[in-house]
Amino acid sequence: MIKYFLKLFVQIFIPFLLVFTIYTAFSHEKAVNNAEKSYKEILKTYWLLVSNYNLENQNQVSSVLKAIDNKSDIRITLIDKQGNVILDSSVNEKDTLSLENHLSRVEVQNALLGSEYYDIRKSATTGRYSIYYAAMYSNKYVLRIVSDGVIFHNLYSKLKSDIILFFIIYALLSAVMSIYLAFKLTIPALELSKVAKAISENKSDFIMPKISDKVMNEAASLIYNINMLLLHEKQALNTERSILSNIINYIDEAVILFSRDNKVLKANTQAYQFFGTLKEGINPLVDNEDYESAVFFCDIFEKKGILKHIYKDHVYEVYIKEMEEYNLAVFRDITNQADYDDFKAELTANIAHEMKTPVAIIMAASETLLHDKDMEKEFADKFLNKIHTGSKRLNNIINQTLELYKIENTGLNIEETTNIENILSNIMVKDNIKKIIYNNMVKKEYNIDNLHVEMILTNLINNATKYSTGEKIYVKIYDENNALVIEVSDEGPVILERERKRIFERFYTVSKSRNNSGFGLGLSIVKHISLLYGGKASVYTNAYNGNTFKVVLYEKS
Repeated sequence: MIKYFLKLFVQIFIPFLLVFTIYTAFSHEKAVNNAEKSYKEILKTYWLLVSNYNLENQNQVSSVLKAIDNKSDIRITLIDKQGNVILDSSVNEKDTLSLENHLSRVEVQNALLGSEYYDIRKSATTGRYSIYYAAMYSNKYVLRIVSDGVIFHNLYSKLKSDIILFFIIYALLSAVMSIYLAFKLTIPALELSKVAKAISENKSDFIMPKISDKVMNEAASLIYNINMLLLHEKQALNTERSILSNIINYIDEAVILFSRDNKVLKANTQAYQFFGTLKEGINPLVDNEDYESAVFFCDIFEKKGILKHIYKDHVYEVYIKEMEEYNLAVFRDITNQADYDDFKAELTANIAHEMKTPVAIIMAASETLLHDKDMEKEFADKFLNKIHTGSKRLNNIINQTLELYKIENTGLNIEETTNIENILSNIMVKDNIKKIIYNNMVKKEYNIDNLHVEMILTNLINNATKYSTGEKIYVKIYDENNALVIEVSDEGPVILERERKRIFERFYTVSKSRNNSGFGLGLSIVKHISLLYGGKASVYTNAYNGNTFKVVLYEKS
């Protein structure tokens, strides 16, 4: 209420005050200008009158000038060109010599230059505001006429104090009037404000007051009745909105409502989780700083209907429904299903391909033995060895496939921390005829699963012994920037640059460039373990004209 009252008071009081101030200033200025004009005419008349006397004869004119000075507010001064006062009607002749030099006075300076001049200032002699008029007299003196009148002085001094007093009185009267008017307007407005506040706060026990002002009372009643109707509608809408919001937010699909110009109007919780840069009111094609996201939405808007699309390593099934004013988009994350389907198809195809060779060997050898039951023992043993070798290869294929599947699908579970010394003592190398040189430079234990490190070392060492034509394998284990680093180096042959990029893929082998062939899962297992620990696996050419496989593993907190 106080703020509203003060606002009304200021709005009423300030205009009154401004009008009076402007009027007073204008009136004062006009009075001063008229007085100045009148006094200038009077001074010039006196100057012409006095100039008719022979002012050089002081004895002759002194009494006349004194009479003028005594009977009026006019003061007459005769000044030579050096600024010395020769005659002044307001002082005795003997005191004339004691008057200060007047050469610095602006009216004297201008008169000496040959022009008449008026000036208004506070007199150093009388202490009152005075008006001055000066002009040359007989080319030897400056005759100056000064009005030291009380009336003129009041225009410049006393009138100001009178105006200030009147201004204060008027301001007080205006303030009282403004307070009264503001109070009369504030009371009905306050009552109306109470009604509006009660309505905004939804007070159910609020009683409609009787407002003294008829117009405001009708307005308050109308507002109150409209609010009651809107309140019922709002409750119904809130209930429906709550039900709809719960349904949309609890489904697994992302739901986004777009306007016709592709701006996001509404989106559910899943939509913000799928697309982190999404915001209501933006156009994801234009206002999106994420280029990949902008391209994704551009594609789905162009194609419409039902489609599949990849975004940030996720596969989404997208359904776009066009409505009159909106476009409704539903996104379903089918990444797991797509990955599983791809993995199953790839695994089936590769396992089938890899199994062909050992199965063919087993079938051919067994059929030979079945058809030739009288075969000599030496030849029979050769075919049995082929059957045994093929069986072992089939067993390796199955074991490595299950091992890779376990790593890819069970994730990270540290059962026992890494102790390098214990792992190295347990390493089993298949068909090893090469010398393995170990260089373990770490002594501490790492928060990395012991079995995972053992699998990495076993696969890398067995891979090196199988494919290397050299006589030595170098195993170096050290700490680098708080990471466990494993390096296994051989003496060749060197893996070609184009094959290094694919060597860690599932089922990929470099049998054409090396002397043996394998199933191609060992290095894929190494790569997947390194990724579990935020590290990486790489291969490069070493100083032995061979290859160095390097694996970096970071501890899990």
